[in-house]
Amino acid sequence: MKKILCALLCLCMVFSLCACAGQDASGQQTAASDGAGDAAAADTDGATAVDAASAEKQGAELGDRVIIYTKKTQESYNGPDGSVILVFSYVTPRVRIDERAEVAEKINEQLNLLEEAYISGTGNEGGRNHLLESATDNFIYIHETGADLNKVFTSARTVRSMRADGSVVSFRFWTSVYTGGESGKHSYFGISYDTQTGEKLTLDSLSPDPEAFKKALVENLIALVREDIILSDEMSQAGIDAESALTAVVREGNWYFDTDGIVVFPAFGELRAEDKGLPMFTVPYSALEDLMYERYLPVKREGAGSLEIVRVGDVQDGTVASIDRLVLSDEGEEMYLKVDGTVYDLRISSMYYVDQAEGDERFYETDLHWYASYMSDCALQLSAVVPNGMPDLMITYTDRDNVLQRRFLSESGVDGGITLVDNTIEAVG
Repeated sequence: MKKILCALLCLCMVFSLCACAGQDASGQQTAASDGAGDAAAADTDGATAVDAASAEKQGAELGDRVIIYTKKTQESYNGPDGSVILVFSYVTPRVRIDERAEVAEKINEQLNLLEEAYISGTGNEGGRNHLLESATDNFIYIHETGADLNKVFTSARTVRSMRADGSVVSFRFWTSVYTGGESGKHSYFGISYDTQTGEKLTLDSLSPDPEAFKKALVENLIALVREDIILSDEMSQAGIDAESALTAVVREGNWYFDTDGIVVFPAFGELRAEDKGLPMFTVPYSALEDLMYERYLPVKREGAGSLEIVRVGDVQDGTVASIDRLVLSDEGEEMYLKVDGTVYDLRISSMYYVDQAEGDERFYETDLHWYASYMSDCALQLSAVVPNGMPDLMITYTDRDNVLQRRFLSESGVDGGITLVDNTIEAVG
């Protein structure tokens, strides 16, 4: 098992109350999003290396760049006395592929349907109208009886792009609904699309022999559970047959691609008590490459790259090839985030820092603003406020060895210039 998510459920109700919207170069709306639920689940992307065996086979070529924007919508509803009784929020991802705009639009149409299902309640959640009705009934009951109950219902959905390249784009949605009690209802949902055709990918579509492919997934999951003595004992004590339970886990909606393999996960409480956290199983591509269509394996990574931040006014016209513009603040400074060479999985996010934590757990992405599958000798024009204290804007990317790198926008402290600092504790706190 690659990782087990320790669900810090009390944090999943943290919302970004002021998502700053901007306009990109092609006119698409961008805004703060993502991360509140993922941070709550303590899901950190640590530095990992590509499995050497999986490098023997490669998927599609690097191909066309995939850019992902996210827009956060947050709505508050009041009770008869004017106080808030429901906060309903969701994040909408949008895909951009300049060379195949029709494919991107096909993917976005399907993402719109997922959003509509969440709002209406035709998915697994109650929906906005049902929650508002329940919240109103709850308000009236509290007002009439004086009961000491929770007065504010919340429903939040966030999304994270787990892999995006010339072959696939894969999302993981996190939904949290709280109506009272010690914790709410929490769930993950994975969905992937073919970035060549725009079609939604299913387990059956990943292999010429779907049954053998799913059998291999189950066998790998069983092996991963056996390696995890604690989880194995918990399942045994609960009378859960591993083979039957893990066969049931291999289903649509409960998997996604990431850079290391196919991640399969159960529902909360399905394999272990909900308060014990959610196990996430990563089956490496090397264990599946003989069964998968080669085009869905990770793309080949080549070259090295680095980042530099410079003010627009300090750059001679025509010397920077900007692929997009991201506005995080209308009052911000105009900068270029320049990439020399090639970097992958570039993310620009708001973040917060936990001083008491260690390693990767110190840094939590709260709101994703912009993502690019790769950038090569080009730049992003960025309008943002440069903090003079603790950085609050995080820029991450992975290198050709799939090792995660973090940088933080900050003042240089020397001449009022701007700089990118690394993730050492001295640099950020």
